[in-house]
Amino acid sequence: MLLTKLHIPPAGNNIVHRPELFDNLNTGLSRKLILVSAPAGFGKTTVVSDWIDQNKIPATWYSLDNGDNDPAIFLSYIISGIQSLHSAFGLSALKLLNSANKPSVESIASLLINEILNINQNFLLVLDDFHLIKSNEVLKLVTYLLEHIPGNFHIVILTRSDPALSVSRLRSQHQLVELRSSDLSFSANDISVLFNKKLKLGLSIDDVYSLETKTEGWIAGLQLTALSMQGRKNISEFIQDLKGDNRYIMDYLMEEVLKIQTDDIKEFLLQTSILEQMSAPLCNAVLNRNDSQLILETLEKNNMFVIPLDTERNWYRYHHLFAELLKQRLNLREKATIIELHNKASEWFYNNSMPLFAIEHAIVTENFEKSMLFLGEIVETMWKNGQHAAIMKYGDLLPDEIIKKNADFCLYYAWILIIAGQIQKAEPFLVSAEIFTNNIINDKNSSKEDVQYNKKLSGKISVAFAYLYSITADSERTFSYGKAAMENLSEDDPLWFSWGWYSIGMAEMYRENFKECIIAFEKALEYGKKSGNIYLITTIANRLSTLEARMGLYTSSYKKCSDLITFMKESGYSQITKSECTYAGVYSSMAGIESMRTDFDDALENIKTAYNLCKNESNITIKVHVLMVYSLALLGRGDLAGVKKMINEADNILKQNIVLPTTMSIYISMKGFMLIEQNELEKANHFFKENELEYDKKIPYSHEHAYIDYARLLILEMKFSEAEIILSKLLKMAQAANRIERIIETKIIYAILNKATGNKEKAIKYLIEALEDAACENILMSFVLFHSNISDLLKEVYKIQATTTTKIPKKLIDKLKLALEKREKFMKNNLGSVLSDRELDTLKLIAEDLSNQEIADKLFVSINTVKTHVKNILLKLDVEKRTQAISKAKEMGII
Repeated sequence: MLLTKLHIPPAGNNIVHRPELFDNLNTGLSRKLILVSAPAGFGKTTVVSDWIDQNKIPATWYSLDNGDNDPAIFLSYIISGIQSLHSAFGLSALKLLNSANKPSVESIASLLINEILNINQNFLLVLDDFHLIKSNEVLKLVTYLLEHIPGNFHIVILTRSDPALSVSRLRSQHQLVELRSSDLSFSANDISVLFNKKLKLGLSIDDVYSLETKTEGWIAGLQLTALSMQGRKNISEFIQDLKGDNRYIMDYLMEEVLKIQTDDIKEFLLQTSILEQMSAPLCNAVLNRNDSQLILETLEKNNMFVIPLDTERNWYRYHHLFAELLKQRLNLREKATIIELHNKASEWFYNNSMPLFAIEHAIVTENFEKSMLFLGEIVETMWKNGQHAAIMKYGDLLPDEIIKKNADFCLYYAWILIIAGQIQKAEPFLVSAEIFTNNIINDKNSSKEDVQYNKKLSGKISVAFAYLYSITADSERTFSYGKAAMENLSEDDPLWFSWGWYSIGMAEMYRENFKECIIAFEKALEYGKKSGNIYLITTIANRLSTLEARMGLYTSSYKKCSDLITFMKESGYSQITKSECTYAGVYSSMAGIESMRTDFDDALENIKTAYNLCKNESNITIKVHVLMVYSLALLGRGDLAGVKKMINEADNILKQNIVLPTTMSIYISMKGFMLIEQNELEKANHFFKENELEYDKKIPYSHEHAYIDYARLLILEMKFSEAEIILSKLLKMAQAANRIERIIETKIIYAILNKATGNKEKAIKYLIEALEDAACENILMSFVLFHSNISDLLKEVYKIQATTTTKIPKKLIDKLKLALEKREKFMKNNLGSVLSDRELDTLKLIAEDLSNQEIADKLFVSINTVKTHVKNILLKLDVEKRTQAISKAKEMGII
């Protein structure tokens, strides 16, 4: 980190104070944003710096450059700047930023906002040269800050052009103060003060007005004019000769300024213009001289557009506009001369432990081999410190064939590409890295140190491969690379060791070895906690809790989620759990478990949190999964209208996106369930066929959710043997892994099947077994969902439980009855949303006193379909006759 970037630039010796502008700026101390927007050379930095100095305003200053388009770097500088005012500020956020995998920058920003609230002081954050910010992520971050900053914190943006922020909204909310070029331009009075009082040049009133007209108060032009006047006898004639627009005048004045310099100083100015910041040792190295400190101090003293970057006068920079004009003249020289200057600068920065600057100068000269050599040495540190955007920038900038020669850069660049979803782009870099490391490991001439280093690197590459293939659900390659990773990694590196165990866990999950999978995930979580990486810990805990829930181990699963939230709170990151989309999965898991236990109030509270967290989530799989868990909780409550809304939202997402197979299966299950509930059997059949469900196909673990509801449809279509084939497969799969939730669900559908085939005794037996299985974890959701199909059977079970000895606890029956009563009450109060669209159409025609045949003709359906609709209407409205249905529907406002 360059602390010079946080130095407030001094106003200079010949400063013209601007009290009228200070009054405008003072207004900004009660606003969110002060925007100072004007082209180069209008004194933006000077006026704000002078205002802060004259009024002793607590402020932190951040001079931006192109490297600050990395959100992690951007936030790190802001934190360091505020620490100059409050030393303990942002320590937790900084720890998160400087990690290999981190929460979103908005989440980290929310931590900072909470800390700012606790600062009992008004202060400013000045962002100078904001026009250099092109990153959408950084712009989004600043927008977030402006929307949420408390009243004691004000942002000042200095820029050559208006930023892509919500400026108009802030203006309409009276949260914006603006200074434009028309405000900043020097008046005739300001010009007189500068030239006569400060510089003692003795301009006449006519000369002052003439300068105001010719330069339009452009301060940089006026400063160059003052420099050009040195040693001239006829100043009035010189002013009269100034003609043209500001750019022409600037070029003319620049030539005049350079003309009056010694050849030595002129060369110094031109050759050092390649440097974004300069120190005497750097300039000495680049120019082969030893007097640079004296020259820099003399240039500053003579107002030659040289700005000190620290109080010790060690580092300087040119005014940006002055530097641009110098570079234009330097670029007229031979290219070889300029390349040599950049090469010397690159070497000096590298030798003085400033590799990023060394890389930038090497890239300018297109010396990509040197750039990659330097990058390879620091890329791991950059990755660990969260500088992922910078790695992506270099990866996109440098040729692929150069990158593929450096295994270290290939690994970390590929990892970031995988996280960003660019799997196809990432894989070739990992292949190159794998070949490179294997060649060194297998080369007999390699040193022991090189072999050891590359074995460890090979382990990390294997983790990246395993992670990549876990996303594509390639279980064999995930497992193979996971094993290879563990052979080359050790507990000494808990971060990578944890990812290795996670990869093995994913492979075992895809292979349906759930016991081994849980062991691997628990190992991964153990080492993840040792690494302290919050993202990794969250990812593993979430995956582990989801798997345990699918196996019916709800108590353990729920504890994993609650322990994680407690861990975050104790680590000082409780705000992250309510602002970071990663935690949508945690709250979703908790809501799913609460739904399965029929604790629907708690479930809805948690799933609403998850839903809000993933609104802007780019991970479509998480978003659709949350929508389906939301549907489940609403379904348990009896809010069918809410379920339809969630399914419609998922429909819209899935029209253009693909999600993981498990999530897709849950969606198919939920939508199929709703179609069956609404008696849309033909639509349900078409929907299942469209998603390639067949009774005689092998059922993968990832697809089993959908087959439960497909089996129920087959029963309603009286395709009993086909339904039985599916159920036998599902039960066998579930019992093999002891997945209680699926066992319960399958036995309930078996009960429905036996009831439909007239084997009531066997149906009751299956239902009793299902309730006995549910007792240990209170897994009651399926009994609620399929209640309309098993209500008569449940009544028989209640009698048996009350009169004979079973393994069904009374409190379980009581809990189920209570859930059903609450659901029935809710549905009665919201009956309009319970009826399907076809049932509503049928009800309206019944109210017109049409017969079943007439209704069938009107709706273009069979008379049997109409009879089914009428039966459902009577059942849902809890009446026995058509006339009673009409009366109740009118009473409730349904028709």
